[in-house]
Amino acid sequence: MSLADVITYVKDKEKTLVVFNPSAGSTLITDLRDYFSTQNVTVTGKQTHSGEPENVAVLRLNGEVLASVPVTQLQELLAGGGLRETGIGIDDTDYHEILQHLKETTFTSYDKAEMVTISHEIEDRALRVGGGRLLAGFQEPTKLTEQADRYERLAAQSLDIHTFAMPGEPVEIDGLTHHTEATTEIGESWFVVFDGNGDDSYKTALLATEQAPNQFYGFWSDDPEIVDSIGDHLDRTYLTVAP
Repeated sequence: MSLADVITYVKDKEKTLVVFNPSAGSTLITDLRDYFSTQNVTVTGKQTHSGEPENVAVLRLNGEVLASVPVTQLQELLAGGGLRETGIGIDDTDYHEILQHLKETTFTSYDKAEMVTISHEIEDRALRVGGGRLLAGFQEPTKLTEQADRYERLAAQSLDIHTFAMPGEPVEIDGLTHHTEATTEIGESWFVVFDGNGDDSYKTALLATEQAPNQFYGFWSDDPEIVDSIGDHLDRTYLTVAP
């Protein structure tokens, strides 16, 4: 499974949130679409002939019901709960019933500054944990050089850090292992993957491909299975020496 395949896999897990019989004139559907604009979920409304169920929302994946919650719970989310202060991703301190099924963040039009913000969130988690493996793809070595001071601080911890970029200017940052890889996916992909030092609750990853200059498509996930799949691909493809 390539990095592009992982993005496709996550996109195929897009969920549907159906609000049944919203009241006439309600802005709930529009408000929820705005609220979940960075999440891998489509929000729709459905009117039934009977008018039942009322004030209920159902989250589905491929026809399977993942959660059914009263509309009041969604209104609580809209009032300020659940999403991170950055507006990107879910605050892992307090999951609502709906949010626990929406840990992957899918985005289509995020610029470099927003990608840096997400990357720093993951790097800061690795810094707090103080151990484990951090894998980071920068596309071009100049992008890593711009972050040299930050990565020197990370490398001062007991972290096993591997960075990746296309061939270019030399990377001289003590304490990490840099990999020069002349492959299309390294040239197109921005990723930061932290293995949580073996603890699933700390695993997290960002993976995106550049679709246009400084415009990225991909996701940020705390799902251990997805995080491991990215790490395993990078390990097999670039880190494991063939016999």
